[in-house]
Amino acid sequence: MSAPLPRPGLIAGAVALMVAAFCLPAVLPKPDLREGRKLAPPPALSSGITEARRQTDAYVADNFPARPLLISTLNLARLKLGVSGSDKVLIGRDGWLFYNDGSLLGAARGAYRLGADEARSRLANLEARSDYLQARGASYLVVAAPVREAIYPEFAPSWFHLDPSRYSRAAEALANEATPGRLLYLEAAVTAAKTAGVTTFSKHDTHWTGHGAYAGYGAIMQALRAQGLAETTRPLSDFRPNDTDPKRPRDLARMIGVASFVPIRYRTYEDPAAANWRTTWLGGGRRDFTAPQVIDTGAPDKPVLLMQRDSFSIALLPFLTGHFSKVILTHIDDGYWRPDLIERFKPDFVILEVQEAGLGTVLSTAPGSSPPAGPSIEAAIDKARSLRPVLASERRELASARKAPGCAVDRVESRGGDLQITGWISDLRAEAGLGRAAVRLSGPAGDFIQEIAVDRPRPDLRIAFKRPVGEPNGFDARLISTPAPSGSYGMTIYRASSGGWLACPGPKVQIG
Repeated sequence: MSAPLPRPGLIAGAVALMVAAFCLPAVLPKPDLREGRKLAPPPALSSGITEARRQTDAYVADNFPARPLLISTLNLARLKLGVSGSDKVLIGRDGWLFYNDGSLLGAARGAYRLGADEARSRLANLEARSDYLQARGASYLVVAAPVREAIYPEFAPSWFHLDPSRYSRAAEALANEATPGRLLYLEAAVTAAKTAGVTTFSKHDTHWTGHGAYAGYGAIMQALRAQGLAETTRPLSDFRPNDTDPKRPRDLARMIGVASFVPIRYRTYEDPAAANWRTTWLGGGRRDFTAPQVIDTGAPDKPVLLMQRDSFSIALLPFLTGHFSKVILTHIDDGYWRPDLIERFKPDFVILEVQEAGLGTVLSTAPGSSPPAGPSIEAAIDKARSLRPVLASERRELASARKAPGCAVDRVESRGGDLQITGWISDLRAEAGLGRAAVRLSGPAGDFIQEIAVDRPRPDLRIAFKRPVGEPNGFDARLISTPAPSGSYGMTIYRASSGGWLACPGPKVQIG
């Protein structure tokens, strides 16, 4: 029989560990950890024995003194291995962190598509808001700030692909066609600043830096001047940099508890004149940035701005505020459309600022009942659904498409110069997982593409292949050929799947 364990030593070791667990957190710096949930409260004295025991276990587990240190240390080790300690944070390349809202970067990856019906509704609401304000002598501008993966896709996780036809791009293109100058997606401006060597997003926070916000500010000022604002864009030298604030943004690093162990590089800017601005809080006891408030700059000859905003506005406001006599601020959580504040403060300009993932949501309401889409909106939608030149980024992405396990182009008919095509494309699996689809026409006259809907059920496939096949897999689409020159083209049908793009060769077709 083996010798018994030295019980005194074992007990002493256990006691030492317990003492260290309680004493070290009081000596070592507290890790910067922000969990996405509320910690368990103390147990209720009125609970029964069983419930009190459960509540006590939860309270001790959540409030154990060494817990933040243990979580942070573990998550730092995970970060070094490229593994996240939170389902809200995705680990990218070169130590970059990305926020997961549950869609796995869906806003930039193209998980959400702007269909024709939703486009009609959102554009009609945008037009109705603009008309409402125009009748009151004010101008309206919706601003969509880009997500970080749209600007730095090279640092996103290896499986990420930036969709060149994502929701925000499609919405801006349609809006500029139907209601010009009312919707501004800031991706181009922020990307241009990045290309010029400016750091527009940091590794460890979801929000743009002061440099990213300044790029957005320049584009916003250009849009506002087109609407009548008599102000020039101020140079960056007018503002005071701040990159040593101990509270500088680092939300993603805090979510996994590593903010105390990684270098936080994030610069913001301040307007030196802000010391003379006066803020009035509008009701309630809240005093955080989400609370409704009025900033009075002391310049009565300047116009009034009402800005509905999200957290991207924090870095943006120091650049914008000085151009106005008053800036009324309200958070989008308190409403996407605020006629009460419009009637009360009578602004000259109204800006709705939102990060691009929320663009569709904030345009979901209109003054009164939702108006019908006008002819300019219908024309914009028709134009968007026509063939267009293939982008270079799309050409690179589609080059890796694999042959579809099952597909066919059953019929191609010429209708008034356009093409009506019917067929099906599938990966021959029963599970769902197929996404958007497109038809590509390539020939000496050019390379064109048009998205189509694969929304027709094909029960015959189940019979033909003698096994369950996911539905719908059929398409019946009209290709609007107007943008494509006359000539002969080769046809390819593409469909996105969880394993990448599928490709199905079609027949040669003639346009014109």
